Amino acid sequence: MLTKNFITSSLILFAGFHQYVYAIEDVSLPSQVLQDQRLKELNQQLQDQLAQQTPYENTKPLQDFKHLVVEESPCVTVKEISLIPLNGQSQSDLQQFNFVVKAIKKHPQNVLGKCIGTQSLHNIVNYAQNELLKKGFITSQIVVSPQDLNQGNLNLSVQIGRLNKIIIQEGKISSLQLKTGLPFKAGDIVNLKKLDQGLENLKRVYAVDMQITPASAQDKELTGYSDLILKLQPLQKFNFNLSVDDSGNQDTGTYMGNIGIGVNNPFHLNDILSLNVSHSLDDFNEDLNRSYFISYQLPVGYYDLGLSYNDYQYKQTVLGGNGPLLYHGNSQQANLNLSRVISRSGQHKTSVYGKLYHKESQSFIDDIEINVLHRRTSGWNLGFQHRQYLGNAVLDGSIDYRRGMGVGARTAPEENITDVYGNHLPVEGYSRAPLWSADLRYTTPFLLLEKPAQYRLNWRGQYAPKILVPNDRFYIGGRYSVRGFDGELMLSGDNGQYLQQEISLNAPIPNTQFYMAVDQGWVNGRNSIPGQRYLLGSVLGLRTYQNSFYLDAFTGRGLIAPDSIKKDWVTGFSINLSY
Repeated sequence: MLTKNFITSSLILFAGFHQYVYAIEDVSLPSQVLQDQRLKELNQQLQDQLAQQTPYENTKPLQDFKHLVVEESPCVTVKEISLIPLNGQSQSDLQQFNFVVKAIKKHPQNVLGKCIGTQSLHNIVNYAQNELLKKGFITSQIVVSPQDLNQGNLNLSVQIGRLNKIIIQEGKISSLQLKTGLPFKAGDIVNLKKLDQGLENLKRVYAVDMQITPASAQDKELTGYSDLILKLQPLQKFNFNLSVDDSGNQDTGTYMGNIGIGVNNPFHLNDILSLNVSHSLDDFNEDLNRSYFISYQLPVGYYDLGLSYNDYQYKQTVLGGNGPLLYHGNSQQANLNLSRVISRSGQHKTSVYGKLYHKESQSFIDDIEINVLHRRTSGWNLGFQHRQYLGNAVLDGSIDYRRGMGVGARTAPEENITDVYGNHLPVEGYSRAPLWSADLRYTTPFLLLEKPAQYRLNWRGQYAPKILVPNDRFYIGGRYSVRGFDGELMLSGDNGQYLQQEISLNAPIPNTQFYMAVDQGWVNGRNSIPGQRYLLGSVLGLRTYQNSFYLDAFTGRGLIAPDSIKKDWVTGFSINLSY
């Protein structure tokens, strides 16, 4: 019978070897890495559901503004263009429209010093009005008051468009929900960017129809004021999702069952609560892994607050010296995320975010904890995300910086290695090491042999200036990185990247696509070895959407890999039912 000291000593000796193709340091590491990749995929799916799926229409120019000044008579030479307030306007309100005059002065035709007549003045006003529209001031108007142009000064004014009131014509919504969902209030200057942000927040839980109409009081129009009319139809309260796939690990269960529940507007704050439960199906009570994931999203104007928690458990039977042993463990991860939209238009959206995280994992053999594998880390992330619409194409990008903290954490065993005499050996990995990562996704439709097709690119990279502990390293091989490999063995390194490129074609069957892809992955850094740093894989598959049913089935093969990685044909599938 094994003793606790023997087990611990064996694992310490076991963990002393470098691990490049993982499966040595921690028997559970493959399952934990796969779970981390699943969480990234699940979080990405949640973000995609909240993201604006189609761009708003561009505000098109009123006309060709290549030539503002035309030859005409009579005309007056204009030496200066200024923006002056109308009666009752404050200088602070007017200052945010100074960009109009700057745009006119920077026009390639060099308006200043030109002789301006009636048509030229009309062109300048239209150009200035278009600048207002480009900045989102859709109800503000350029005004030219009566003036003497013989002095060489052209004075422009802005009739500032403001919001009179918000009218709920259909549906019900609380004043608190409006206040937190809309980044504006009655009396504010109307701007399309603010309207878009508010509309995006409300559309999480409502089908929304929005109109802006001139405001009136006692049958008289209120000059410069508009009413915002909303028609709201609540989305269904609960969303259900049931799926089965073969994305698991052979040691703890290949086939995975997933149940997802989404609750729209649980606290009547345009918020969303999501719960996902997954469990291996191969042997429900023996070798298994199961996971519980819960997330909560709350928009407040330009801000978005996110909370998430994941609990993961696994167990598997391993062969011991005196018979089978039960190897099992668990891990928990909690995240607090706050993001803010800093720039948006009909064609782009840019956000910055900060995040706090806490992770802990424990491993056991029978009832004995393996202390050397007990990990607890805390830290923070800073980053930004950007979405850009390029015609019919969509580009998503993000950059993230992560740093560990000592608060609520424990020193990783790789940071405190000693020999049998108690002498410190070189550090094998830092749990608080800074870590840079980036993502890039690009999707565009095109014609292939006169048939509709789509190109997709997905790139992810990681850079660490210090050596990392095993859980933080970059892993490639499998459906979440380089497809065409089974993912049972992966290449790892402190630094790495993978590139997925895919072309899909519409099939004769409605709502069905055939796709083909070639993926590549690279790893490097101290925790990698020459000759075992590159993978190239391929995949052929089919996706079909039929009402609430979704199927993705594929077959693939590794093309280039080190001898330690199999290049056999692999298959995979995912079946999803949603309501």
